[in-house]
Amino acid sequence: MENRKETTIEERKLVIKLSNEASTSNTLGRSVSAETVRRVLRKAGYNGRVARKKPLIGKRNRVKRLKFAKEHILKPQQFWNEVIFSDEGKFNIFGSDGRRMVWRKPNTSHHLKHTISTVKHGDGSVMQDNDPKHTAFVVKEWLLYHCRNQLNTSPQSRNLNVIENLWSHLERAVQKHQITSKEQLQSVLQEEWLNIAPDTPRHLVESMPRRLEAVISAKGYATKY
Repeated sequence: MENRKETTIEERKLVIKLSNEASTSNTLGRSVSAETVRRVLRKAGYNGRVARKKPLIGKRNRVKRLKFAKEHILKPQQFWNEVIFSDEGKFNIFGSDGRRMVWRKPNTSHHLKHTISTVKHGDGSVMQDNDPKHTAFVVKEWLLYHCRNQLNTSPQSRNLNVIENLWSHLERAVQKHQITSKEQLQSVLQEEWLNIAPDTPRHLVESMPRRLEAVISAKGYATKY
């Protein structure tokens, strides 16, 4: 009975440590096996999941994101239907840029400690962020003659640009192929792009009001989108 009590106490300590740090068994020392960690955390309601990548949002960009959301929250759906969402996409020949597993409870994937912070080095309207490469003179000149109306979100606002979700959708489809060359990657990208169901981008655009509400609720910080 005493041993069981001690075991329960140790399990609670393990859950507290991992839930506070989103750690893995590697951080706990060799005395705790990976299987023990998994068993204890599953019992406590945690699941092992791939950490979602979220942009690192500083104070200045948080304010800009919040301002943008409040200014556009009352826009009708037709307004967003006429927006051209734009941004670059990055696709690798040999899979993703790396994944990290975290232990978390359901519906907490967007919590800061469960995400990987990323930094970009990167009569309708065109939506773009204020990444330096998007505000270069040659880009501004092209937009001046082709797109008079521009919606400029702050940098690190991927969850306000639905093209990012479309890139993720495309990336998941591409990763199902065994890509071994640049030529094959290009061919698969074109093939999978044409395979995207028409409803997919429509549903993404229809989510814009909810995305803005989420940004306002999060006071400008990262959201689940």
